Amino acid sequence: MRHLVDRRKLGLPSDQRRALLTNLQRQFIRHGYVRTTFGRAKELQRLVEKLITLGREDSLAARREARKVLVGHSSSSPRPAKAIAGKTELEKTQILAAMSLLNGEDLVKHLFDNIGPRYKTRNGGYTRLIKTGFRRGDAAQTAVLELVD
Repeated sequence: MRHLVDRRKLGLPSDQRRALLTNLQRQFIRHGYVRTTFGRAKELQRLVEKLITLGREDSLAARREARKVLVGHSSSSPRPAKAIAGKTELEKTQILAAMSLLNGEDLVKHLFDNIGPRYKTRNGGYTRLIKTGFRRGDAAQTAVLELVD
């Protein structure tokens, strides 16, 4: 029986599990979808829904809570000055996300400026989990977790 068990272990020690899920959350906020195993995706869905709910309410406390997850040690990255010169804020965000250079404080800003307002009137259910078959090497079930439009 699984009484009072509220999360999956994913076959990892707690520090590695926390690091894995933090990285998956960052990738999800950056790109809007993640392709991973089904168990990881279900656990990630639980965490990302909470982050998006924080993004809906634009308060200092909510930004600090989101910062705890999204701002890591790799928040400083070189910016491609030529690629983003003269672009609007939305175009800059799209270019940096495509180049995977959207990190740290940029992720918090992206969550509160772009993702949160999209779901202002929606009461939960911000993500969709789609099973995509089995991986060839180890036959693990894979899934895609994506934002609902």
